[in-house]
Amino acid sequence: MIEEALKTKVLSDSDVGGAIGQRLYIKKLPQNPTLPAVTYSKVSGPRHHDLDVAYPRYQFDVWAQSYITARNIAGYIRKALQREKGNWSGVKVLQAVFLNEFDDYEPDTELYHYIVEFKIIYRGE
Repeated sequence: MIEEALKTKVLSDSDVGGAIGQRLYIKKLPQNPTLPAVTYSKVSGPRHHDLDVAYPRYQFDVWAQSYITARNIAGYIRKALQREKGNWSGVKVLQAVFLNEFDDYEPDTELYHYIVEFKIIYRGE
C-alpha cells in the first residue's frame, strides 16, 4: 500500500526521524500529541487511463510550537522525498515530485503549521 510505503520512506530519513521519531500520522494528530509531529494525507488520486501508473498528490502537515522547527522539518521531508525513486516497501516508485510548500499559523491551538506537497508517481496497486 502506497501510504505505508510513503510513511516508511519518510521515517527512514535520519533527519526526519531525528526530529519527529515515529510521530508521522495519517490524516490527523492523536489527542494531546507530542510535538513536533507530522500528518499526511492524499489530496488527489489520479491514475493513467491506459497504463498501470498512479500519480496521487500527498500533503505533509508539520505541526510544531515554533515556526523554525516546523520549517526545518518540512525541509527535511522535502529533501527526503524530492526526486526519489525505487522500491519503497514493495511499491515501485517511478518518481517523487516536489510540488509546493507554504506555512500557516493556527491561532486556536497556537501551533505553527508548515505544509509540503508531493506527487508520487508509482506503478500499480
